[in-house]
Amino acid sequence: MDKSILNRTIDISWLLPPVSKDSRDIQEVMQTENTAFRDIWDALCYIFGEQFIDSMEGYGLEQWEKIFDVMPKSDDSTEFRRRRILWLIAGTRPYTRKSVQAMLDSNFGAGNVVLNVNNNAYECWLDVAGPQVYLIKEILGFIEPIIPKNLLIFFRNTKKAKGAYRIGGYITLNTYIHILANTSVAFNAFTVKKKTRGYVSKSGFLIHIKGRNL
Repeated sequence: MDKSILNRTIDISWLLPPVSKDSRDIQEVMQTENTAFRDIWDALCYIFGEQFIDSMEGYGLEQWEKIFDVMPKSDDSTEFRRRRILWLIAGTRPYTRKSVQAMLDSNFGAGNVVLNVNNNAYECWLDVAGPQVYLIKEILGFIEPIIPKNLLIFFRNTKKAKGAYRIGGYITLNTYIHILANTSVAFNAFTVKKKTRGYVSKSGFLIHIKGRNL
């Protein structure tokens, strides 16, 4: 509300009867009365302005903050305190995650602040888009009275990177040797070097080893 529309120039001398209107003594009395009436008018305008959130400056803001159990910081501007009250009035606590996200989209732009909650770790993560990083203090002031006190609030800025990359490497080939025994004796599996020929003896039996390249 534009309070300039409430400005008034108060002069009650026009109410005087013609017989006393031109008296200097009476004019001095009227000047004193004018000052008192202007003070009363200003007080009434202040009380009237404190009834509307968009024109509140002191008493009205304090009463709303008391209702929502909000403690303003020393550097909170009057305009920010008004917006915070409107944010709190916009929903009904306790808030759902969906309603909080809708309020974030409404106040900071769709998708600029994304809410994620890690229930197991009791963490509330706010993914803030690049242009909104400098508004983190304002975002915190908005979200802190809403989020349950048992959740820790964290901020992060996620950037998606695109690009090409190459993966290199080499292949190692192992040679496996198949053993054909001339007897029914069983042997545990083992490997030998590539293209190896020879004889292995066990319990007096001869075993021929053939090398094979796989």
